[in-house]
Amino acid sequence: MYLLTAVINNEELMDDLITGWLDLGITGATIAETTGSLQLISQHIPIFAGFRALTSGGGSHNKTIFTTIEDKEVLDLAIEFLKRICLETGKSNQGIYFVTPVSQMGRLGHDDEDTD
Repeated sequence: MYLLTAVINNEELMDDLITGWLDLGITGATIAETTGSLQLISQHIPIFAGFRALTSGGGSHNKTIFTTIEDKEVLDLAIEFLKRICLETGKSNQGIYFVTPVSQMGRLGHDDEDTD
């Protein structure tokens, strides 16, 4: 099992990304609005305002997606899809992704089938 994490700098990609991943059977993604450290200091500390040019187009937020994927083939397809839609924009700095192994995962709370 794997944890695929993607930090997307271009919010316009999100609908296509989630739809494409749904087509691959990836239904359990969690999306969080995040801010990079350079973005944060360039907006809140005047002396670092020049760092805005180094951030993703001066925007203040990214979308970070977390999803666990059991099958290596599905993981590879998800990464290929992610890379393809980022390349299709013709822009650089669309985000990053990384994969980490998951040794254990479980659901919390009652199962829907529990009637106790």
